[in-house]
Amino acid sequence: MRTFHSLGMAIVGEAEGKRPALAATAENDRTLFDLLKKIVADLLAVRDLSATLVAWFQEGFAPYRSQQEFRNWGEYHDYIRKFDIRSLKGDVVRSFEECEIANFLYLHGVAYEYEAPYEHDLATPEKRQYKPDFRLPDHGIYIEHFGVDASGNTAPFVPREKYLEEMEWKRGVHAEYDTVLIETFSHEQSDGRLLRNLEKKLVDHGVTFSPMPREETFSALDRQGRIDPFTRLVATFLQHFKGNRLSFGDIAERAGAHRDKPRAMAFLAVFRPIFERYEEALASAGEIDFHDMINRATDLVEEGRYRSPFGYILVDEFQDISPSRARLLKALLDSSPGAQLFAVGDDWQAIYRFGGSDISVMREFGVHFGAFERIDLVTTFRCADRIATVATDFVLRNPDQIRKTVNTTRKADRPAVFVGLPGEQELSLLKEALDRIEADARQYEGTSEVLLLGRYRHLRPRNLDALPKQYPGLRFTWMTVHRSKGLEADYAVVLGLCSGKYGFPAEIADDPLLDLVLAAPEAHPNAEERRLLYVAVTRARRQVFLLADGGQPSEFVTELIDGGYDIEVFGRPPEGDVPCPRCGGGRLERRENARNGGVFYGCSNFPLCEHTARACPRCGNGLPVKSGEAYVCHDCGGTIEACPVCDGWLNARMGRYGRFLGCSNFPVCEYTRNLRESKKTRDGAKGKRRRRR
Repeated sequence: MRTFHSLGMAIVGEAEGKRPALAATAENDRTLFDLLKKIVADLLAVRDLSATLVAWFQEGFAPYRSQQEFRNWGEYHDYIRKFDIRSLKGDVVRSFEECEIANFLYLHGVAYEYEAPYEHDLATPEKRQYKPDFRLPDHGIYIEHFGVDASGNTAPFVPREKYLEEMEWKRGVHAEYDTVLIETFSHEQSDGRLLRNLEKKLVDHGVTFSPMPREETFSALDRQGRIDPFTRLVATFLQHFKGNRLSFGDIAERAGAHRDKPRAMAFLAVFRPIFERYEEALASAGEIDFHDMINRATDLVEEGRYRSPFGYILVDEFQDISPSRARLLKALLDSSPGAQLFAVGDDWQAIYRFGGSDISVMREFGVHFGAFERIDLVTTFRCADRIATVATDFVLRNPDQIRKTVNTTRKADRPAVFVGLPGEQELSLLKEALDRIEADARQYEGTSEVLLLGRYRHLRPRNLDALPKQYPGLRFTWMTVHRSKGLEADYAVVLGLCSGKYGFPAEIADDPLLDLVLAAPEAHPNAEERRLLYVAVTRARRQVFLLADGGQPSEFVTELIDGGYDIEVFGRPPEGDVPCPRCGGGRLERRENARNGGVFYGCSNFPLCEHTARACPRCGNGLPVKSGEAYVCHDCGGTIEACPVCDGWLNARMGRYGRFLGCSNFPVCEYTRNLRESKKTRDGAKGKRRRRR
């Protein structure tokens, strides 16, 4: 019985007469990371290569997608957040293109302020103070980046006429106050001319550049937290590049067909010298890494320098097989006539694509190994039937999973999967779940095992050490879902099923560059995250609790509640769960004004989305929510008239000509109505717009 690595080492040792030295970087991820980080620092000091690396940090930091590709602001804000698009200076910017401009200014020694108030006060009761995109304080110059194409068209979700009016208003302001305005446009980015044109415009206005010295670049980028994420990307890319036995010709061909070809080619220009330095470090030390071990063993078998003595090869966890390991298996089979391969795996539990596994090897078994027989193990001795049914229905919502029937030996007479929603109950969701578990466990003899699971390590309960004293009849174990595969307990509690960057499903986006070396992405959304939740659910023998603690319930929770699954729900969704009417992707959250203590509701996508909604005009605290033809306050239950033009509600205000009703979505919606109008006049005035001043 061997691991793949020990098998590879044994083959190399027997065929070559001695075992090679294994590099420390193969056994310690930190050592590999430190080596690659040092290589990056060395390359930034080399004249010919530093420009290539600096260009990457300036322009290639994230995949570029035009606003034209999104349906609403919410989708675009999700993109900005998922890829952590912020400037090298640390600014949270509103677009990829603005980030490029900020990085260019930073790396070329041009001091700037992002969205600083204009030097003249232009605020009005209806309009906030004007904040140009960039201000260059040392030069008295402003930069406005306009999101329009060459024909003056905006993104589909941006009102074109209004946007063009604001462009002209900004131009007029700078002309009136005699301030210098430099304009940049989205179509310049699409044409690959954005920074080149900006540089020329700045030079024409007398701006001089002081590019960051090569010897300071690494330290500056490291202080800004940019070196470590880049090094992790390189480390992951390197592992899969070697593990899949790819050549630079292979990758260049894939990069040529990549969705973001310029960025893919730019990364290869950066990755190649780093990889070559890494290989030189191994060679000079006379060492190999794990990928060399598997690949060299495969070559020795294929060349006939090692003859397999194995008549039967049994492989467990076959769903996690990688292409390089599959090739070694095929070489061993071909080396021993009549040899047979017996592989045990479950494609429903394939959760290691990022580690190099390729689920297609299992799904296309015959392509890799020839004629075969498939035997389904259809009985589970772990889960109760009502857990297995929910888990099976959930994972098979992905039509690409291999379909099979699962029978159980344990029976439950009531739902065994519970979903906990955050509400206003005094008890925490975890305490309520554990109280329910404690009550259920009384019917069994002895101590019951409870497995606490999280998508991430940081979800470990803070009071974990105190739980055994609070629940003496329960024994607790905490781990991540990935580590729990293969384990079981009487009860499982899965924490953190919330939406967000570190939610479940996770909203952290893998860099699309990894598609150059990883298995092809799956078509079904969140396919691997769905399998990961399947693994979590099926750890339990008796009951499983899925808790949406700590935030907005995730889409998996919503699916389980609304999808007809055999589950029981406790708690209730948080009140005020209202979509932002401006961006469509955020939710309105209760906030208090720091100056006067007043209540308002702001978008969860702030600062990317600055939409706010006023609190109920009756109680001043709750959020009005649409109910039929009117709005009803969550807190006081008062009814508020709906805006006849948009999805806002009407609020009484004082204006130049007395009191009037205005839309809560102002300035997006400018509907108003004079309070002195009769009902007949009001009905005829629907759709009337108030001119912005």
